[in-house]
Amino acid sequence: MRFVALIVAGGLALGGLAGCGSTSEPVTAPPPSIVPPAPSSDVPSARPSLTLGSAQPLVSVRGTVKDGVEPGCVLLTTDKETYLLLGGDRESMKSGKTLTVYGTPEPTMMTTCQQGTPFRVSRVEN
Repeated sequence: MRFVALIVAGGLALGGLAGCGSTSEPVTAPPPSIVPPAPSSDVPSARPSLTLGSAQPLVSVRGTVKDGVEPGCVLLTTDKETYLLLGGDRESMKSGKTLTVYGTPEPTMMTTCQQGTPFRVSRVEN
């Protein structure tokens, strides 16, 4: 019985010690002092074009359509390159078809497909 009483008393004492720090003012870390570098006119912007009507010329690419490893990702493979097709008529982009797509490569664009060079499709031809 004395042993149980010591355990309970010890637990209360530890609980009381653990709560001692809760009455003081909270300690907060100072805000980060990260300042982004000033833009330089020597460095071109890495931001991808978000509009199809950009000044970039349209490119034509002919290859075979295949499904990507991620759901909804459509790829066009050529002898030299694999493109991730963004936009365009999905009905005409069936896996196994050989076709020509017209659009704009967007190599700096980030996607969730994790395959191929992103390519904004404006037109599809069989």
